Amino acid sequence: MAFEDELGHDPSQPPVDDYSLSAFGLVSKTIGLWTSKFVQYVFIVGLVNVALTLISFVVLSTLFGIIGVLETDPISYVFSIFTLTSFPDTTRIAISIIFAVIAVVIGAVLIGAAIKFALDDYAGQEADIGMSFSHSFGKVARIVTVQLVMTFIVSIVLFPSISLMTRSLEGFDISDPYNPIITPEAIQLMMMGSILLLVGGIFVLYISTRLYPAAAIVVDTNLSAIDALRKSWKITSGNVLHVLGAIFLMGIVTALLGLLGLGIAAVLSLNPYTIVIEVCITSLLFSALFPIFIAVLYRDLMSRTEESGLPEYVL
Repeated sequence: MAFEDELGHDPSQPPVDDYSLSAFGLVSKTIGLWTSKFVQYVFIVGLVNVALTLISFVVLSTLFGIIGVLETDPISYVFSIFTLTSFPDTTRIAISIIFAVIAVVIGAVLIGAAIKFALDDYAGQEADIGMSFSHSFGKVARIVTVQLVMTFIVSIVLFPSISLMTRSLEGFDISDPYNPIITPEAIQLMMMGSILLLVGGIFVLYISTRLYPAAAIVVDTNLSAIDALRKSWKITSGNVLHVLGAIFLMGIVTALLGLLGLGIAAVLSLNPYTIVIEVCITSLLFSALFPIFIAVLYRDLMSRTEESGLPEYVL
């Protein structure tokens, strides 16, 4: 499948096979690209994510009386809703949904710009912040579609288990922590929900792994969102464990960095708002890591497929 590009193929660039890396190599390359252009990534992703975090904090504290933040990607947002108390009225529900829609669109632009910047930088081309954003704006509908398709799949698979476990909480009475009361029906619902969650979680993990590079495919090609998902499924074929291992390692790295952010927040402010400060610090400094990782992983997978023998065109 040929990719269109007004710039054409640059024979001076390294062959596609040079992008093939081990799971550890993918994480190392991601960190290397991130640190070499750290300031640029803060401007591309970090600052806007901090603004979204603060807005979500205001939404939660004002509408729901909760100290915390709403997630800005569709999958995490859906699950964050389950941690909230029941919504007081339709107006507050509407405001929350409006914030989610705006955050998803803005997040898609940021992800697309970061991936574009990383792809250009990785290929040895001149990476430009303005051009990256311009390119991302043109792909935002497709990036959002990819995210929504994945969110739909995850929600459909996990909704039954989460619904059962949520219903089971109605049978828990922990007003006396030393003598909690749990009804047999609650225990049954919790067990059924746990089994479904385990089975569904394995399925979701597999599907998410197969579709993980789709956003980079959208950014790098003129494929539609659905075709990008199909291509992602194709290039991850036979590489599931490789991709899963790399994602797992990248998750450990970001978790450790998140703990660093939490430590900084704790030093700055030992109060209930620490979690908000921690999210702001993490968003500002580290939120570009996963878009860069997606770009690096995409290049790696392309070099492992049969298409690696074809000229590679980067939009």
